[in-house]
Amino acid sequence: MEEILIKIPNELSKDLAVFEGNLVELLALGLRQVKIQQSLALFREGGISLWKAARLAGVSLREMTQYAVSQGLRATCDDQTLEEELS
Repeated sequence: MEEILIKIPNELSKDLAVFEGNLVELLALGLRQVKIQQSLALFREGGISLWKAARLAGVSLREMTQYAVSQGLRATCDDQTLEEELS
């Protein structure tokens, strides 16, 4: 396992102290959420389909759909999206 040294604010350090034994898990969960949010942002802007957003985030289409709906987003299916998803 690789070691990384990071500097964090004192308040965050205090909050992390109780999770000291689970920092890898905490980092993995946080990274997953960031990927989901970034992928949803691209979908919201119209740059990618919901299917592609799910692939970028590393989650299932069903899960990404649930995240999208929770943020008031709806998947649309035009010819370009259909072609992209079938290729």
